[in-house]
Amino acid sequence: MWNNRPIIIRIKRHENVHPFIQALHVQHVPLKRVVFREQEVTFETTMHYLPKIRRVRRHFRLKMAVYYADELQVFRAQLWTLLGLAMMIAIPLLCAQVIWRVDIEAASPELEQRVGNTFQETFQLETPMSKKILPSDAVIRQKLLEAHRDLSWVHIEKHGGRVILRPQESPKQTKITNEKLASHLVATKSGVITHFNIQNGERKISVNDTAYEGDVLVSGVIESGTDQVFVGAKGEVYADYWLECSFKIPTKITLETLQQKQWRVLVKGIHQEKIDYVQKKDLPNWLDPYVSIVEEQNTKKMQVELDKSKVDSLLLPLLHEKVIRSLPAKTVIKKENLLQVKWGNGTVEGKVLFLVNENIANPIQGQQGE
Repeated sequence: MWNNRPIIIRIKRHENVHPFIQALHVQHVPLKRVVFREQEVTFETTMHYLPKIRRVRRHFRLKMAVYYADELQVFRAQLWTLLGLAMMIAIPLLCAQVIWRVDIEAASPELEQRVGNTFQETFQLETPMSKKILPSDAVIRQKLLEAHRDLSWVHIEKHGGRVILRPQESPKQTKITNEKLASHLVATKSGVITHFNIQNGERKISVNDTAYEGDVLVSGVIESGTDQVFVGAKGEVYADYWLECSFKIPTKITLETLQQKQWRVLVKGIHQEKIDYVQKKDLPNWLDPYVSIVEEQNTKKMQVELDKSKVDSLLLPLLHEKVIRSLPAKTVIKKENLLQVKWGNGTVEGKVLFLVNENIANPIQGQQGE
């Protein structure tokens, strides 16, 4: 008996049910828990006898349904289950003893090519190969450092059946060049100063002071007695200011949302469509031309109708995102106030006031000591 998995058989009540069960006894089919109900008859047996039961059932022309009796069991003590479990344990153990790929990851493609050629010419290894064939980390590092004097170290990482060599170049001496610094940082717009991020220069205004357009925020000239020393001005000065914007948008809008990421297996020759993926799994060289495992993220479009109940949850966030995209990098919108809103003719229009925190410093060039 190769398959002793228990099954439950249900048969609709019929005049041929009793002869059918007697025929099964004649065929030496073991039946357990035989139950006669008003609409059906159920009994238990094993998968080994199912072909014989089906032949007898066809003879009596009965309708039969088959269910597994052990659907809720996590582990089934069957021969094929045990063989599959043994293979599931053995295959990873065997594959772990094999090097499938040796990759070079360097700061530039040229360095990767040079180190890869040296590694191949020196050790002459072909993947896949046994881990016992691979030289020790010390030997690999020594040979590569001897061949490439411009390297300071070679990092060697091993992840399962993959070996990664990361050559690190020695620091190169470069000539120090004097960066042309601005004479002053002046305000491009009016606002209340919140904080500074200054590398060079002298502050001419303090936090919580109001700066007006054209005011000098940071001076690149420091006075020392009767002398003036040019040190240059460099940095950022952030200020809060109110920005009023008018808007007019349709009440019916289409939103596109990102869906949950999912992994997908693509087989060459079967999946012909082009897939836009987020990332791709590294596979062995012998498997990569045929199979790809990619992580994709689809988008979902949905149409939403704006109404008064969605002002805070949808309208203001949309206006916030639109305005922040039009402002410089590192700009923050701290607060938004809806001044007025009007609905009609399939559109919504009005005005909104944003409290913006932005770098208002603009460098201006001039003569040293000016």
